[in-house]
Amino acid sequence: MNEQTNNSKGSLVIVGFFLWGAVFVSLIFMWKQRSSNVATTGGGDSELVVIKGNGSSDEPDDEGTEVPEPVEIKITWPEAGVRDFSLIDSREETLSKNDLLGKPWIASFIFTRCAGPCPRVAAAFKELQKRYPEPNVNLVTFTVDPDHDTPEVLTKFASFWEADLDRWYFLTGDKDTIYNMIQKDFLMPVAPSPDPTPGWEIIHTTNICLVDQTGKVVGKYNSLKEDEIATLRRDLDGLLKK
Repeated sequence: MNEQTNNSKGSLVIVGFFLWGAVFVSLIFMWKQRSSNVATTGGGDSELVVIKGNGSSDEPDDEGTEVPEPVEIKITWPEAGVRDFSLIDSREETLSKNDLLGKPWIASFIFTRCAGPCPRVAAAFKELQKRYPEPNVNLVTFTVDPDHDTPEVLTKFASFWEADLDRWYFLTGDKDTIYNMIQKDFLMPVAPSPDPTPGWEIIHTTNICLVDQTGKVVGKYNSLKEDEIATLRRDLDGLLKK
């Protein structure tokens, strides 16, 4: 009797193992299918949105599903440029839009306790600082976590990245003001994370924006992609020749 019971339990364990294996494989297939349905790419001053499957293009994909042509969404920044602002830098000095007029500048959006791509964004800025040693280009880093990133915190962060504080500014201040600028002037995303685990408290972009001598945004570039940084340098060199 005990031998029959043990055999039954063993059979149930084997059947259960195969059932869970089938469920796991199904979940992986569904995840891959969902990931392949939508893809986006961005660069310069436009976004390309590519929707895969269930389309009406003449060209079918590998599974025979027709795929639509990529849709290019042109980004048009405000003609008035970046709004007038007055924020505090890491030296506890006020910096305004007027202080930046007359030179092109590059804006980035990070926070110091970021566990994601922020260090790579800062590293890209450090390389730009080396490439443009003359004081004819300003770098402006806006914190997206001003409640935590005080001037003291930003000073330590700037020191770590060997920033020249005479032309690489780290700005903090009123959160609503900063978020409105990022969203409405630079047209970049920023928002508190719905799952604010340590280091991932803020959703923000890795794009950096080029601003001309008049204070108008003229381009955006993914700071994590070397080809887009190269495009930024070409665009910046063009501004410097004007």
